Amino acid sequence: MTEKCLIVYYSKTGNTKKIAEAVAEKLGGDLCEVNEQGTAQASDKNPSSYDLVVVGTPVNGFRASLPIQGYLTQNRDKLPDVAFYVTYSLWPAGTLGGMEKLAGKKPIASETFKAKDIIQGRVDEKVNGFVDALRAGLSRYWSKMVLNPYSPSQSINGPY
Repeated sequence: MTEKCLIVYYSKTGNTKKIAEAVAEKLGGDLCEVNEQGTAQASDKNPSSYDLVVVGTPVNGFRASLPIQGYLTQNRDKLPDVAFYVTYSLWPAGTLGGMEKLAGKKPIASETFKAKDIIQGRVDEKVNGFVDALRAGLSRYWSKMVLNPYSPSQSINGPY
């Protein structure tokens, strides 16, 4: 993949990190862990210098974790295209919709991963499907930019 991708995640138990590493490996993207304060551990990973930022979080009380809420809020104006994934034990409920509101934009793809499946190593097919959706979303974006490269408001989620 020639587009630059950043995979940002917060992981309390290691499940979200496992998915982040798998996505980064398949996309050839950079990893960036978020600390408890919602700050990126790697300060050199500016989201605005990437074509896509994939954000992963465990579900906490039917919401994204506080660190990811902080990251999305702090970087809202720097985010290019986004994609979201969540890891959960019970139910992800409206977590993805909440992340969309915090980011201020619709994701090109989103996915949910059950903790039990991650622990048992049964997520390869789902990770592959998520990565395929990311590639398809970026391909649609780039083909639109080639057709009309002078339209700064053109977006994969826009009216075109």
